[in-house]
Amino acid sequence: MSLTEQQQQAAHAEASVAVTAGAGTGKTHMLAERYLFHLRQGYRPLEIVAATFTEKAASELRSRIRALVAQQLPQRSDLLAELEAAQITTLHAIAARVCREHPTAASVPFSFGMLDEIDSQLWQAEQLAIALDRLPLELYAQIPHSQMAEALQAMLDDPIAAEYALKHDCSTWADLAAQIRQNALMELRHHSVWRSAKSTLNAHEGAAGDSLENNRRLAVGAIESIEQSSQIEFSLQTIRDLNLRSKGSAKNWQAGPQAFVQESLKALKTLVQKTLERQLITLQLGEADDRLSICLSALRQAFQLVQNFLNAAKQRRRILTFADLEVGALKALRNPQVRDYYARRWKVFLIDEFQDTNPVQAELLQISTAATYLTIVGDVKQSIYGFRRADVEVFQQFRDRIVSGDGLAVGLAQSFRTHHGLIGQVNQIFAPVLANLHQNLTAHRQQVPHLAPHLRVFAIQAEPAINKPQRQQAEALHIAQTLRQMLDRGTMIHDKASDRLRPVEYRDIAILSRTREPLALYGETLQALGIPAVETGGGDLLATRTAKDGLALLRFLADPKDDLALIAVLRSPFFAISDRLLFEVMQAERTSNAVWWQRIRSSHAPELAFPIRVFSQLLGDRQAESPSRLLQIADRLTGYTAVITNLSGGDRRLADWRGLRELVGKLERRNLDLFGVVRQCKQLVQAAIEVPRPTLEAQAVALMTIHAAKGLEWPIVVVPDLTRAAASDSPAIYFDPKVGVALKALETEDSQPVLYRHLKQLRQQREAAEAKRVLYVALTRARDHLLLTAADSTGGGLEILRPGLAVAGIEIVAVPFSAEAALPVLPPDPLPPAQPTQLLLGAIAPGLSDLPVTALSDYALCPKRFQFRYVDGHPGAGEGSSAARRVGTLTHKALELDIRDPIALAQFDPTAAQLLVDEAIALAKRFDQAAAFAALRSTAIEREQSISWKIGKLRLRGIVDLVGTDWILDFKTDRIVAPAHHRFQLWAYARALNRSTAHIAYLRHDRLHSWTAADLEKVGLASEAIVQGIISGRYPANPTPISCQGCPYGEVCQHQVGSG
Repeated sequence: MSLTEQQQQAAHAEASVAVTAGAGTGKTHMLAERYLFHLRQGYRPLEIVAATFTEKAASELRSRIRALVAQQLPQRSDLLAELEAAQITTLHAIAARVCREHPTAASVPFSFGMLDEIDSQLWQAEQLAIALDRLPLELYAQIPHSQMAEALQAMLDDPIAAEYALKHDCSTWADLAAQIRQNALMELRHHSVWRSAKSTLNAHEGAAGDSLENNRRLAVGAIESIEQSSQIEFSLQTIRDLNLRSKGSAKNWQAGPQAFVQESLKALKTLVQKTLERQLITLQLGEADDRLSICLSALRQAFQLVQNFLNAAKQRRRILTFADLEVGALKALRNPQVRDYYARRWKVFLIDEFQDTNPVQAELLQISTAATYLTIVGDVKQSIYGFRRADVEVFQQFRDRIVSGDGLAVGLAQSFRTHHGLIGQVNQIFAPVLANLHQNLTAHRQQVPHLAPHLRVFAIQAEPAINKPQRQQAEALHIAQTLRQMLDRGTMIHDKASDRLRPVEYRDIAILSRTREPLALYGETLQALGIPAVETGGGDLLATRTAKDGLALLRFLADPKDDLALIAVLRSPFFAISDRLLFEVMQAERTSNAVWWQRIRSSHAPELAFPIRVFSQLLGDRQAESPSRLLQIADRLTGYTAVITNLSGGDRRLADWRGLRELVGKLERRNLDLFGVVRQCKQLVQAAIEVPRPTLEAQAVALMTIHAAKGLEWPIVVVPDLTRAAASDSPAIYFDPKVGVALKALETEDSQPVLYRHLKQLRQQREAAEAKRVLYVALTRARDHLLLTAADSTGGGLEILRPGLAVAGIEIVAVPFSAEAALPVLPPDPLPPAQPTQLLLGAIAPGLSDLPVTALSDYALCPKRFQFRYVDGHPGAGEGSSAARRVGTLTHKALELDIRDPIALAQFDPTAAQLLVDEAIALAKRFDQAAAFAALRSTAIEREQSISWKIGKLRLRGIVDLVGTDWILDFKTDRIVAPAHHRFQLWAYARALNRSTAHIAYLRHDRLHSWTAADLEKVGLASEAIVQGIISGRYPANPTPISCQGCPYGEVCQHQVGSG
């Protein structure tokens, strides 16, 4: 793809450049070209740093650069080889490199291990609790324990900003209060209501003695005093206390002005009342400020003690968190020798998504890029991660630095995403909303896929007595009906892959909400109208109903006296015991103090016989089986996953179940038993640590938050719930490195320290500005059509957009509320099943509807082995060499993420011996360098492609290592070349992705084994027998020296060769 004029200006700039890249304007393509430009200037890949914020984005950028170099500099094989070790990575990875290469300067442990995000939060919560218990008691005399814990947790999440903030004292508070009063006064005097009232009241006059005239004169006098900054509080109170019940006499006024004066006084009084309620215009230092001054001394001491405690604990365990990486790297780069080392090493920096940079990262980059070529790419309009400390001012500061240093500021304004008709309306909407931040985009795609309108806005119109849930149900129904109509009409959309128009499909639609809360309702309503919908990911796994069911089961098995857990499991899809029956059990044993496990065992209710048998078996197995195995046994005994698959959102529930099992498996691999796993899960919940839900892709409408949709796009986008009110809270602490630290006064909400009020106001201003940018991100996800909806006619985001909608001439269509629309929509009765063309003799084994692709190879090798692993879920005694498995995993990770640096790769297995890490790097480099793989390296188009493919009654899952236009490839680190064993796996990959050729790259042997289309067809015929065998439950043993060699079930299998 050729460069646009703007892209070319940015990519080929001779100096540093700041690029403002609007939504969909091809910034990644431009960045790859910029990298190529620096290579042509003579810089080596090892002298260039290209950084972004996610591993996925970094991997995509490296792939783009590699393809570009191979295409335009084919003779430079040296550059291609060096690219594999180049710094094309994340900012966190760069910080980690600095810390690992200079641990002394960074004050971090040598050869430290990295805690992932969840482990980091969990470890810190545990250690903070210990540290809080060890603080001197006199500190708690100043700050209560609960407030101390909340404040320290917030400060530890951003330790550098907290340290800067704690350096400020109370000496500036009086000036701050005066400034706040002055700002509030100026805001009042410039308010449109104030200016209008001042003009009206001065322009008209009634007869002396008239009650309305008396009020007018009082108001005019108060306005004059306030304008002169004299007797401000008294004058405001005068306006607030005006008695406007009497409207005066018409004979004392000329026709017309009386009503104008009355309305002006009413509006003025309301404005002044709100101003006084905010308490900013009359703000004075008081007791709360004196109290804060005393508390800050205690907080400084506590923060230092806790930091010392946590740092010592990290040194003992040789671990770091992501926040520690930034702190350590910044400390190291402040050392002149370290700074000079990297100045000689790194000559060029390219930073993507710069609007998401936080102040600490900005300081790191400020030091690192002081004497380098710097390219920053970002869009302040898409800065929506304030909760992650991203600061929109950072981009503006670096842009100013680049421009003042004879660099360029370039704007990418041609959108390759949205068509001409829609992008014009989006421009009109956001011109008044974003004001100075706004950037007009032009469309590369001029053809509109369907007739206007391309952007529609609907709001539910209801009486005030109708509550929010009813209005939201009506909104959900309207969304579902509108989408149903578009689908039934076959609304045309632009297919990006084929560059052609086609009718809309479910997968072309996304519903993007500001919060997760309403997504379940939208999904249920869509499904009731026959539209499949799925929450694709995001949110907290442990907050899902499915995870709560599984954890309740583990809690009961860990402690049979946990009545709440037992009742939760009984009521769940595990058993679906009714509340009526549970009430009868309680009534029958109402005089007993027995726990519920004893109660149900003594019950004669036939419905409880099955749960009793299941619980008894699980309790008997809990000492011998792992927690994840207990979940699997419970599923096999009760058919839990079969039940949830047939509930609303079944695919999503099943993905959450798999996510829970993976989480439990991860915890138990730390040598945690059932009690330890349950305890850790409780700690995750109590500490409000979110465990990400597994991602899910399906032929369905995507439901997700706006934040999760960043960087994605769909032909049709729905942005609902536009009148949702912004969340409000009053945390225990606010801090700002430029201003200071303020603790909330607990005695009264109305009397807060001046600094607390100021910092709260700053935060509200930032959140209000970010709310506009969030809406911009939401609306610019659409390629062809936008549908905006609200559950009310006023409020929230609708008010933000209203001025822009008016400019664009877009009507907010009122949807009248009806009682019927507020009722939950019931799905239609299912059609009677069709007469089967083939009878299935014997049901498919429980839990086998979803299998990994490798299961086919296991069955082909030995069906009995398959039964042990996938039907019984037997853990076995380990398979092959643990070291070999770790090398294989690390090699795949290196190839997936383009990692060729042992230090970076070691982060993915911190306990692995250096020898294993080096071996994995060497194997990955063999793929880079071996002639046998050259053609595949240069023609690959995708890495780590997930597949989910149904064959008969089985759904096969897997991840294809490398994909080309007509081939797929799987990496193997095996010491033995045995392609026949893997033929079914490769056949499934090729069929799922519709590829004609399949390859295995045996990295230890520099050997490529290939299957042609004819070969794969033969394998496909053989696979039919395997699938039929799995479905019919036939698991005969196949004892041969090959199949039994290294089998993890040899000790328990009576058919093992040589077993008797």
